[in-house]
Amino acid sequence: MANKLSNFIKITIAGGILFLIPVGAIIFIMAKVIGFLYNLSKPITARLPFKNVAGVGVNTIMSIVLLLVVCLLAGIFMRTKLAKKLVEWLEDRVLVYIPGYSYVRARSTDWFSNEKTGTWKPASIFVDDNEVICFVIDETEDYCSIFLPSAPTPTSGSICVREKKNVTFLPVTVSEAVSMIRQFGKGASSSIEKVKDEVFENRK
Repeated sequence: MANKLSNFIKITIAGGILFLIPVGAIIFIMAKVIGFLYNLSKPITARLPFKNVAGVGVNTIMSIVLLLVVCLLAGIFMRTKLAKKLVEWLEDRVLVYIPGYSYVRARSTDWFSNEKTGTWKPASIFVDDNEVICFVIDETEDYCSIFLPSAPTPTSGSICVREKKNVTFLPVTVSEAVSMIRQFGKGASSSIEKVKDEVFENRK
């Protein structure tokens, strides 16, 4: 019992660290960007006849506006082939070495995009006669690269490759699948049952 509790604490702490490192890096970078935009906006706001709006400083408002403009321009740039190739190169050669980056990217893509084009796709496979929640990270015509997350820490786990015919894709988002894992499988049975029912109906 003591060993199980000790392992649980170790895995949970490790998962927390893997999550906090990229999140902390993002917060640090955003703080630096906002600080830069704040200083950049000073010459502009200095010429305005008012110093605050509804109790909020004009410099702060201008910094947020500039940040949104930068994000908009970056979003437009990201739709280009050049940007996609650049991001792919950075992810494969630089960002892959940042602990937890792939996990955070998958969650952020899931939160901010309605398109089901993320690199993480919730699925299930059989392991020793047990149907296990997993994520398809990469796939070819016949095979899938699988990440098997640990519960309740989905940032750690193991990997394997399976034939696509043995992989069942689940009708849930990455966030919903992660929530199932964090809650030790709560909601997973209904999602898998829904898929099985749909397959059965299609075969009629």
